[in-house]
Amino acid sequence: MSSWNLSSSERAKATVNPIRETVATILLPTDFHLPTYSLALGDPSVFPDFAVNPIFTRIAQENLQSGTGNGYCLAAGPRPAREALARKFSYENIQVSWEDVILDIGGSGAIHTAMQVFLNPGDNILVPSPGFPLYKCMAGNLSAEARLYSLRPDHGWEIDFNDLDRLVDERTKLLVIINPSNPCGSVFTKEHLLEILDWAERHKICILADEVYTGMSYGKPHIPIGSLTDEVPVFTIGAMSKMYLVPGWRCGWLIVYDKHNKCAEFRDAILKVKNMLLHPAPFIANSIPAIIEQTPDNYMCEVMQKVKERAELVYQKIQETPGLSMQMPEGALYCMISIDLEAFEDFGNSIIFAEKLAREQGVLVLPGESFMSHSAFRVVLCQSRAVLEECMDRIKNFAAAHHKK
Repeated sequence: MSSWNLSSSERAKATVNPIRETVATILLPTDFHLPTYSLALGDPSVFPDFAVNPIFTRIAQENLQSGTGNGYCLAAGPRPAREALARKFSYENIQVSWEDVILDIGGSGAIHTAMQVFLNPGDNILVPSPGFPLYKCMAGNLSAEARLYSLRPDHGWEIDFNDLDRLVDERTKLLVIINPSNPCGSVFTKEHLLEILDWAERHKICILADEVYTGMSYGKPHIPIGSLTDEVPVFTIGAMSKMYLVPGWRCGWLIVYDKHNKCAEFRDAILKVKNMLLHPAPFIANSIPAIIEQTPDNYMCEVMQKVKERAELVYQKIQETPGLSMQMPEGALYCMISIDLEAFEDFGNSIIFAEKLAREQGVLVLPGESFMSHSAFRVVLCQSRAVLEECMDRIKNFAAAHHKK
């Protein structure tokens, strides 16, 4: 051949992560007359009020210096770490063993492992909208389809079961739930979780439960869905990233709740997939038992009290802001703010809203389109209270300036 004929794969072209792409395209001005602020990226570790607990870093440092975590371990992670997680996440109705716990390269790696195990080209999964976009991104990468079901903002962002019934078919392999929710900050009640399990049982569809924000609630207690059933197989995603405020440590897990072993074939498949990409850094994984054991009793309450105070501040400010509304969040690190586009002169969608807000007020938010939704934007509740109040005042001024007269 006389010339190179090179093209990237169709799989790569179908892989789109809207959060990363939006952060790269909606930019804060470099010459703004005031300090600029980001309320966009959900990395708590960069904010002083959410710095990692020194107990956790000491444990990781000791494991690194011990020299015992520099080599390979079991593809699914070291057994002591898996045993510690099995003890922590076993419940009265269902006990899991270390073999039910699979360590992975962050929560994202655990999501990818689960989806590789379940999906063939042409299959589909049911994903919440608004929701975490990585599910749609990974489905596209696997030549599968992410079908978006609606959440009801006026009912605590609960699932619209009529929408689920409309979307499910014979090629639906997983129902994804995110609880506590990124991006909505909602926490499901026990009654709603039982409704979800009833729907899954009737349709004979396994649940992929994104519980990366396990225990991170302040409005109502977070109840793991795996603790409520011994009939519906639940594959739960967890991670150190948000619970321990260390997203850069890239250590997550997949826990299989399958009391009657309905998913035996999937268990073998998980190990095959893990033999391909292996485990997180062993010295981090080796730190898990001590971190669980030495976490102060009041650790999570103190973290979530800070989030609650910020959520209350944002909620109060939004009540004073024309054209915007929100439900009071109850967990995770976020809130979702709805935009009444009809109330404004020049916003065709929430991407335009976010672009103009960044340009005119020096405040960066992620638009609803980043979360497979619309007419909304997400606020990360980790900035200092002073910065957050300043940002909300700027958003209020921005909304007033563009509101229809």
